Amino acid sequence: LGHRTMSQLSEETLALMRTAMKRIRPVGAYDKAHNDECIYSFDTPFSPSGLYVNMRTFNGVGEAYLKVDAEKEGADPVLYLHLREKRVPKQPTDEAKIGASETAPTRMAIGGEGGFKVDEDKYDIVKEQAIFLMPNRISVPLPCADIPELISEAARALISKTSVLAEEKAAAIAWEAHVAESKYARDLVQLPAHKQISPDSSTWVCEVSGMRENLWLNLSDGHIGSGRRHYDGSGGANGALDHYKETKKHFPPHGFPLVVKLGTITPHGADVYSYAEDEDTEVIDPKLAEHLSHWGINMMKMEKTEKSMNEMNIEANEKLELDTITEAGSDLEPISGAGFIGMRNLGNSCYMNSVMQVFFTLPEFAQLRESAPSLFGSAGSE
Repeated sequence: LGHRTMSQLSEETLALMRTAMKRIRPVGAYDKAHNDECIYSFDTPFSPSGLYVNMRTFNGVGEAYLKVDAEKEGADPVLYLHLREKRVPKQPTDEAKIGASETAPTRMAIGGEGGFKVDEDKYDIVKEQAIFLMPNRISVPLPCADIPELISEAARALISKTSVLAEEKAAAIAWEAHVAESKYARDLVQLPAHKQISPDSSTWVCEVSGMRENLWLNLSDGHIGSGRRHYDGSGGANGALDHYKETKKHFPPHGFPLVVKLGTITPHGADVYSYAEDEDTEVIDPKLAEHLSHWGINMMKMEKTEKSMNEMNIEANEKLELDTITEAGSDLEPISGAGFIGMRNLGNSCYMNSVMQVFFTLPEFAQLRESAPSLFGSAGSE
């Protein structure tokens, strides 16, 4: 449906606004505002028709649900803040390229200092705002000096208000890989030292495959084995992992679970991994210096010769060619409707999103979707 855009307000329009503004107020610090996504659909200010935010309830609705929302307010006119935004790709500059290298991730984390950036600053955002009056469908672009001050103040507050979704997203993406102390470290069993490990990395070799890189020392019995074999056949030969499984047979129930990556040992620490089924992750060994000394390794004299697990994980994530999957940079026409709606990935929600997409294809859900308009219409205005 079309609407009238007015740069100069008529007395009739001002009268309608004065009637509607009796029911509005500026959004407060403890109010919940949905000013970046429709509460019924996936429409946002970036959608072709933008987003309409009810200035009384602070709920955002897309064009398809605007009439439904307005009818809930009764016979009086209803004021909405109409938000439209468009992304314009930034042109890279030499300064930006230098800055990008300086802000490369240094931690296996999403968000925060040193972590991966979820929303990189690749675009300029062009914003348009207007006061929209329903059911008359009158649009008044902002800023406008003729609008009553209460309406202008309420609009400014709603524009600057952080939405509920944005607050939840900020909490969800502030994630960092957490490394905890192993439950087996402090009371680790170490067999009598039948050999001494040389600090010379050229002498290290997997006792099973003969590999000379990605080597892990079992802290309990001194066995040196290669790392895990990856799904594509790369990586190690599973020497360290297979040896751990053998130790479980001879030293039940836990065997010798703690291993250290030889090439990462420095005076500041090293990569320690626990193969135990109840851990099976990178861990901290608070007695690492003591455990290494048992096998003749002086941490204070060691130098790093291989990438740590943290560095390898960061490198792998940086190399993901996500642009080929997401069609980033392409000039795509926005579409909506059944079969076209997806969910934005926060960086750690892709599996849940995939399950939900399958759920949406079920016939039972399709029936519910068809009855959605009547359900939304019968719901309260809040």
